[in-house]
Amino acid sequence: MLGGNGTEGGEPPERDLTPALVRQGTSRDNATVENPAMLGAASLRRKMLWMSWLRIVTMLVLVTATAIFSGDTRTTFIELVQDTLMWVGLVGLVPAALYFPVLLAVRSLRWLYVIAVVQLLQDCLFSSVMVASTGGSGSAFTFFFSLNIVVAGIVMGRLGTVVSIVLSFGMLVGISLMELGHLPVPPFLADVLVRSSMNAVLYSIGLNSVAFISIGILSSYLSEQLRRSDIQRERYRATLEDLKQLHESILASVETGIVSCRLDNRILHVNRAAETLLNLDVQRVRGLHLFDVLPELRGPMEQPGIGPFELRRGSGAQEVWLRIAVSPWMSRVGEMIGRIVSAQDVTALKRLEARMKADERLATLGKLSAVVAHEIRNPLAAISASAQMLTMTASLQDEDQRALDIVVRETDRLNGWITDLLDYARPRKGDIRLVDLHALLGQVVQLASGFPNAEGMTIEGDVEPGLKVWADSDRLHRAFLNLAKNSLEAMSQGGQLVIRARRRWVDGRQWAVVRVIDNGWGIPAEEIGRIFDAFYTTKPRGTGLGLATVVQVVEEVGGFVAVSSVPHVRTEFEVRLPLSIDESEVAG
Repeated sequence: MLGGNGTEGGEPPERDLTPALVRQGTSRDNATVENPAMLGAASLRRKMLWMSWLRIVTMLVLVTATAIFSGDTRTTFIELVQDTLMWVGLVGLVPAALYFPVLLAVRSLRWLYVIAVVQLLQDCLFSSVMVASTGGSGSAFTFFFSLNIVVAGIVMGRLGTVVSIVLSFGMLVGISLMELGHLPVPPFLADVLVRSSMNAVLYSIGLNSVAFISIGILSSYLSEQLRRSDIQRERYRATLEDLKQLHESILASVETGIVSCRLDNRILHVNRAAETLLNLDVQRVRGLHLFDVLPELRGPMEQPGIGPFELRRGSGAQEVWLRIAVSPWMSRVGEMIGRIVSAQDVTALKRLEARMKADERLATLGKLSAVVAHEIRNPLAAISASAQMLTMTASLQDEDQRALDIVVRETDRLNGWITDLLDYARPRKGDIRLVDLHALLGQVVQLASGFPNAEGMTIEGDVEPGLKVWADSDRLHRAFLNLAKNSLEAMSQGGQLVIRARRRWVDGRQWAVVRVIDNGWGIPAEEIGRIFDAFYTTKPRGTGLGLATVVQVVEEVGGFVAVSSVPHVRTEFEVRLPLSIDESEVAG
């Protein structure tokens, strides 16, 4: 049952690696892009910061120009105007500079709009003072109102354009009324404000009104186009980001390792599988030469007409086989811009091939063993019988008796070796039936206790009753007896042998787990991986088929064998056999 967070049992959900392109608009970024009413606080802040820089530059230019040209003036009125402009510019620089820390600190879109309105009012006041101090409604600086309209449209869109037009028109009318004497003049403008006639004032108001409206329409159109281009650019950016994420997620998900290189073999990208297979760190190898990172690739890749080749890494149990393929990296126009090196783990395939070859050899050995059994067993039986008959001769000397005993003993050993060979080379399941492990292992413990080399050793059986498996009773009996025999041989100085069997749940399935434990000399770490190989033995007169036959018998019934050993402390063979279906149902 799913929990409230959509995962089973209320567990925390895994991080969603699905690209935003296929999330059907659930991403917050995509929701912002799809809303044409706003571009977001980041976009508005960026525009306001640019406008703040423009405002400061404009005032600095005004102050600098005023200071430069004030040296050539001799008329008192012009000096007053220049002084007024100088103070207006210097005073305006202070709030313009204070906007930067405020804009960087504010994150709310609503407060950014409040700051934008405050800037708009400040710009209108600054433009009004400039116009009033340089000739009133007929001043050449009335273009500052037009500039304010354009800036307001860029920052606040159509609403900003309309508000700026209204404010500019209101400020211009106020200046005109002060020129005509219908409004009181502020003291700092009393000496610089020029009185004008009604006709001149009306002409200036009409001309500037037309200019404000025209510029407002143009600014509104341009700001709308700018807003749409911002939205489109954001959509393109999001789409490119989605495609990049989709590309990277696909490369990260494939099991084949992929390394992309430039034409000069400098590494550009390494996917997750390549990091694992080739033991690379993407942060460290990016930009490095491929042959410096993987020198074993230099020889094969520099060969003419290069094709897929195999690379062997590690040894023993850590051996890994990789299939390396190099293909050209082509651009859209068909031009080669680099190389793609792919690596695929073919270790399992290699082991399967080795297993198939071994099975083929085993099949050949099986055919040979039949011939061996027929051609050698009969002569061995005749030799053994003849030697035993000779031992019954009364006049036989002691030296001859010892020689005949050797013949009989070695004949029996050779016959046993042939039996083991036949048993391994021609495996058969035989009579499969339900086997009671409690009874079978009890017999093994009893027989092992009677071995000549079991004298002075402790042999214990600890088997849970009711464990039943489907198997060939005779072959399974010989397999466990072989394990017990090996354990006794490993305890030449005495020790303890324990055969323990329990029911266990492993990987969601019930198993009969049989452990054969001894405290003999153990198995060296360098040999533990080979002890189940056929014909591998460390015994002077061993055949190397005992443990291989054990594995074969256990695997025939769907089980497997494992071993662990601490030399001179403890060695444990673990045999897992699947419990019978009836037994599992009863246990459930």
